Amino acid sequence: MNNLNALGTLLITFLSIVAIAVKLLSAADNSWSVAGFLSEGAPPLGFEYAIEPRPFEFPKDHSSHPKFRSEWWYFTGNVNSETGSSFGFQLTLFRFAFRPQATKSNSPWRRSNVYLGHFAISDFTSGVFHNFERQGRPALGLAGVRDKPPRIWIRDWSIELIEAEMGIWQLKAQEAGVVLDVKANSRRPITVQGDQGLSKKSEAPGNASFYYSIPRLAIAGSITTPTGNHQVYGNAWFDHEWSTSALADGQLGWDWFSLQLSDGRDIMFYQIRDRAGRTEAVSHGMLLTKQGVQTALRPEHVQITVTQYWQSPTSNARYPAAWQIRIPTHGISIRVLPRMSEQEWNQSFVYWEGAVVVTGESATEPISGTGYVELVGYN
Repeated sequence: MNNLNALGTLLITFLSIVAIAVKLLSAADNSWSVAGFLSEGAPPLGFEYAIEPRPFEFPKDHSSHPKFRSEWWYFTGNVNSETGSSFGFQLTLFRFAFRPQATKSNSPWRRSNVYLGHFAISDFTSGVFHNFERQGRPALGLAGVRDKPPRIWIRDWSIELIEAEMGIWQLKAQEAGVVLDVKANSRRPITVQGDQGLSKKSEAPGNASFYYSIPRLAIAGSITTPTGNHQVYGNAWFDHEWSTSALADGQLGWDWFSLQLSDGRDIMFYQIRDRAGRTEAVSHGMLLTKQGVQTALRPEHVQITVTQYWQSPTSNARYPAAWQIRIPTHGISIRVLPRMSEQEWNQSFVYWEGAVVVTGESATEPISGTGYVELVGYN
């Protein structure tokens, strides 16, 4: 999810108020470990925790949940251009709260939240990974969340629900001549993850998030890179999570998969790893059919074998770089490969978040697909 979810996921809450402020609003050069950041410190008193399942209300729940310490809205997608170029994209906006109540101050610069944005374009034709980070505070409207209609923004980076009944979103971001301007039209129902939307990160009470997804959205719009302006179409995935807790002691990171298969099925699975590399029992996911039928996936249902590794020349982190995934109860045996190796974030946080391609079979029939994988805790 999340570098936080990662980033989808997603799964994030943070250090102390001072550490957040220093990290997000300073010009520090050193990158941080996401997992280390999430496993340190306790949030100030007054925040709510994700303890038990709750009813979801849409479109209201597309907006912000300020009683929780952290929150993120996450889109990733694989698209093609009319001229044969292909791209992956990520646009994730995070909200981090210093305190659970709004600051009582006349100063526009004293607010209770800060915002962090991650925007990336993977250009598979040129082999270049364009990635950008942006921070902002709500002062003078520079960043924030609007409820009606839901809109999240940091200056001119924005995620907005422009047609609630049709489930159509507008995604916009631009930096250094790289531009994303697309509409995302929901093709699957809103899908709550975990236990009726309660996604546990450990067995400790409250160490969880509220988490839902739209597993498939049709993309249409444009992407601009140094190679030119491209009209694109394809599929995207949307995650929204909010929580107050952090990773438990001994949890090193996570591997998160969102896969869109050619037969119309969608798969999400994330495995939280302990320091010995073992998969935690709370790891979970789901399989969604084209007809909208959802089946829960637990670690005993999913067999994930790493078949290749890639070492980053920038961070020196060694990441899994190819997987064999089997879900025997659904007849699925697939191979998942990065569309290119260099899709590592190396800014305030270090993690790998990249587009992947899927090949394999389901019940002896050939199957293919695309998706995104997030790898946290390898640095």
